[in-house]
Amino acid sequence: MEPDSKLAALRRGMLEPLVLASVEHQRRYAGEIATALRGAGFPVQEATLYPLLNKLRREELLAHDWQESTSGPPRKYLSLTEAGRVQLRNFRTYWSSLTDMITTIGH
Repeated sequence: MEPDSKLAALRRGMLEPLVLASVEHQRRYAGEIATALRGAGFPVQEATLYPLLNKLRREELLAHDWQESTSGPPRKYLSLTEAGRVQLRNFRTYWSSLTDMITTIGH
C-alpha cells in the first residue's frame, strides 16, 4: 500500500467523527456540512457524504428537521442526538489516547 493510500484510508475513517463534530454546536444542512469540512481542509465529496448522513440518521446519531429556504426547496437540517454526542465524546477520548500513543511510543 502506497503512503498516499494509507493516508486516504485514515481520512475515510475520519469522516464520520468530523461530520458529527460539524453539527455539534449548530444545525446544518448537507451542503453546509460539506463546506465546513472543506473549510477545515478535509476533502469530501457529496457522493460520500450523503450516504453517510443517511446512515448516521438511521443509527439515531443525527436528527433532522425541514426548514424552508429563501433560495430553493426546503432543506433538511441535521443536529446531534444525545447518542451522537456520546459517540463523538467517545471518539475524542479514543483519538486522544491514539495520539498520546503515537507521541510516546518512540521515547
